[in-house]
Amino acid sequence: MTADLAVGAIGLAGALVGGGVTLGVAYLNNRAQRAEAERTRSNQRAAAELTRSNQLADARSAACIGFLTRVDSFLNQARELNDLLDLPAGDDRLVDVHRQYTAEWNQLVASNATVQVAGPDSLAQHAQQLVGAVGELADLIDKRYRNKRWPAGGEAAREEVWKVRLDFIHAARQAYGVTTSESAATVGRSI
Repeated sequence: MTADLAVGAIGLAGALVGGGVTLGVAYLNNRAQRAEAERTRSNQRAAAELTRSNQLADARSAACIGFLTRVDSFLNQARELNDLLDLPAGDDRLVDVHRQYTAEWNQLVASNATVQVAGPDSLAQHAQQLVGAVGELADLIDKRYRNKRWPAGGEAAREEVWKVRLDFIHAARQAYGVTTSESAATVGRSI
């Protein structure tokens, strides 16, 4: 019976050692799988955050480009209106061009709202300053439209628009890490 007990004890010990090894390996494997799953989740969160950050940067960039396009479009429309005001009275296009000029102003204001919401704050401030400068020039053009002559301050207002426009472009390029070029920022300067 002692031999039976010894064999039984050895079998029990072998089962305990085997079970312990199996549990230990299973525990280590489970721990490695949990760590891998956590790394995967962390990588997915980082990828999602990077995607969101890139989408936000793209949206902000598109808002700035749209805004600057609207500024330039308004200034071109203002130039056309200004040129028509230089012609002798009676040009039928004047009312239509003034209507288009007003529509361009409304679109400019709407595109500024997009920049104000999209940010960043420093760029939104530059955009607001540009709308202010363009608005002052527009006020002078409106007075010229009504009175058929330039009020005082027209040249200074035009220079201020181009200065603030250039400041906005530099701020946008800085915000998006683009190198600056003076020549590209002054294209279209005609009013």
